[in-house]
Amino acid sequence: MGRETLLKALMSQYQGEMDVAMANISVYQNNPAGIGEHGDIAEALDSQIERYANAKEKYDAVGDILGTKTYGKTTLTE
Repeated sequence: MGRETLLKALMSQYQGEMDVAMANISVYQNNPAGIGEHGDIAEALDSQIERYANAKEKYDAVGDILGTKTYGKTTLTE
């Protein structure tokens, strides 16, 4: 497996992490009663924003290494 293949696989992983975080943020915003285990909505949102930001930072870094800014597919985060 080549270097580019592994880096693209990591980009896919990070994209998935961003999508999950955005889906969770959407649930927290639109249906806060549905997250009964999280008493502090702001803390729960902050956690997901941090998760999103970490994945995006890694996604962008790999994009820089590959010389690309986007990886060619529309997802929940775009």
